[in-house]
Amino acid sequence: LKDAHLKVGIMCTIGPRRFTGLLTDFNMRHKGIQLQLVEGVPSRLSQLLEAGEIDVAIMSSSEKFPERFDVTPLFRERFMLAFPTGHRLTQHETVPISAIDGEIYLRRVNCEYWDHLSHLCVERGVKLRISYSSEREDWIQNMVAGGLGICFLPEYTAVIPGLQVRPVTEPEVTRDVCLVTVAGRRFSPAVSTFVGAVKSYGWAEGASPVSMRRSAA
Repeated sequence: LKDAHLKVGIMCTIGPRRFTGLLTDFNMRHKGIQLQLVEGVPSRLSQLLEAGEIDVAIMSSSEKFPERFDVTPLFRERFMLAFPTGHRLTQHETVPISAIDGEIYLRRVNCEYWDHLSHLCVERGVKLRISYSSEREDWIQNMVAGGLGICFLPEYTAVIPGLQVRPVTEPEVTRDVCLVTVAGRRFSPAVSTFVGAVKSYGWAEGASPVSMRRSAA
């Protein structure tokens, strides 16, 4: 393929760490395909996908995807709790939801699992004090590292130095990251090639989860 174009929607809360290997391999094998990544929240990506403004989407949902989409799960990741160095939660290898009662929470506005996570807190009588919120993942992480509060993060998020992260437990919370296409829609050669590459990629052998301890260096 030469001078072929491909638009891939990426949910804004999905980090690049699990996809770098795929994109590197795809570029080596298919240099004639120009790939554009389009970032967005699930509702926006769904609209773009239906309208044909993007070809495929990589996203997750806390609810079942609509039947108008074909969905292929790629990998599962846990939710982690992020907090600053020296925080009282550092002593935990995993953090039960009950352990964060009374903490100041910095909300990632685009987190598609926030309603689910907050419901888990309410069910267990856990009260969080919502402080700042932002659409910017980097701002939230920097504020957490600066001691302004804690936040939930997906397992394969690119984490800045200065953050401590631990898996959330009791209960464990996970999400499936999926390849999503419009059911019955005919693929162009470029889209078909990309979909095949994504489905055949060794996701189970992918990148390691984020390190649980990051230095401030």
